[in-house]
Amino acid sequence: MHQINIPEFALERGRKVRPELSLNPSKTAVIAIDLQRFFIDEDQPMGNPHTKDILDNVNRINAALRQQGGLVVFTQHSFAKPGETVSETALASAKPVPGSRSFELHPDLVVSDGDVRLVKHQSSPLHPMAFSGLGNLLRERAIESLVVCGFASNGCCDCTARDAAQYGYQVVVASDATAAVTDEEHNAALMNLAIYYASVQDTGELIQLIMGRS
Repeated sequence: MHQINIPEFALERGRKVRPELSLNPSKTAVIAIDLQRFFIDEDQPMGNPHTKDILDNVNRINAALRQQGGLVVFTQHSFAKPGETVSETALASAKPVPGSRSFELHPDLVVSDGDVRLVKHQSSPLHPMAFSGLGNLLRERAIESLVVCGFASNGCCDCTARDAAQYGYQVVVASDATAAVTDEEHNAALMNLAIYYASVQDTGELIQLIMGRS
C-alpha cells in the first residue's frame, strides 16, 4: 500500500475553489479504472503490487455505493483498435485485448449483476476517442458525482478525473483506492488533482459520505 502524503497547502487550496463535498448516492458513480490482470499480476509486463493492494478498498467503496443505490462502472483498457477483429496472435500476446487473460478484471474484484463494464481505447473513458459509451451512460443515469479509483493515479485515473471536472461533474478521487508504480508518482498526482480538479478522500471518509454519516 502506498504511503500517502498530500501537503496540507494543496488540500486547502482545493477547498477554496470547490464547494463543500457532499454526495447523493443515487446520482453518484464509481469509475473503477483498468483493474485488469495486465496491471496487477506479477507475471504481467505492467504488474504492480500497489494496484493489488487497493482491491479491498475498491470493493468496500463499491459495496457501500451499491447499497445506497449508486452506479458501479468498471473500465477495461484495450490495446486493440476500436472495432478491430482480434487475431489469435494478439490473444496470445501479453497485451490486454478482449478475450486475452491480461484483459480480464482481477479475480479479487467483486463484480455484481447491476455493475457496468466498459471497454475503452484511450486513457480517459470520457474522451471521445475512447469509444467507451461512458458519457452517454452517465447522462442516462443522471449522474452528478464521480468517484475515481483504480490504476494509474498518475495516468488513466488522472486523465479521467480531469475530463470529468471539465464536463462539470463533482469529482472525488479515492487516495487509497488508486495506485501508481511509486509513492512519489502517486502523491504527486493526488496533490495536483486536489489543487485543481477533485476532492481527495480516503476509503473511510468516502464510505461515510456515501452512507450519509459525514
